[in-house]
Amino acid sequence: MKYPKFMTVINTACGYISGGIIFAASFLAVMESILRKVFLSPTRWSLNLTQGVFIWAAFLGASWAFQEVGHVSIDMIRDYIDKHTKGKKRIPRRIIAVCSYLACAFVLAIMLRAGWNLCLRAIQYNQYAAYNFKFPLIISYSAIVVGSVLMILTIVFIILDLFSGEDKYLA
Repeated sequence: MKYPKFMTVINTACGYISGGIIFAASFLAVMESILRKVFLSPTRWSLNLTQGVFIWAAFLGASWAFQEVGHVSIDMIRDYIDKHTKGKKRIPRRIIAVCSYLACAFVLAIMLRAGWNLCLRAIQYNQYAAYNFKFPLIISYSAIVVGSVLMILTIVFIILDLFSGEDKYLA
């Protein structure tokens, strides 16, 4: 099964949203610096808001990075095996790639469970951020759940793509 188009659309949208969040956070940081240094009147909320939503940028951008093979990988072993096992289907390298993606999915499943528990606790205890600008922690914690689900789905489709014989995700 080839990597599905709908996941490409979802992850690309997540990448743009992540970039937008980073751009907005950068704008807020510059604005805060100007207000603090030039006007001697800093805001009470911009740093806290930036910290609270930056987690969304990280988790949404990560699913896009998996899709675009933009994540960090160590190619030394895979390249060595690929060099010594010349074959049409590159089976040994494909097996290593699948195992690597399965290991990532396992770690993400642990993160998903932890994020889910954090969300439940935030709802149960009505937790708010311990900042000047109070906002519900469920906003930040839900990024862990959404991002982990997106990354796990991306990995599942990458593995299916590898099984279908495609080479894009062998990197």
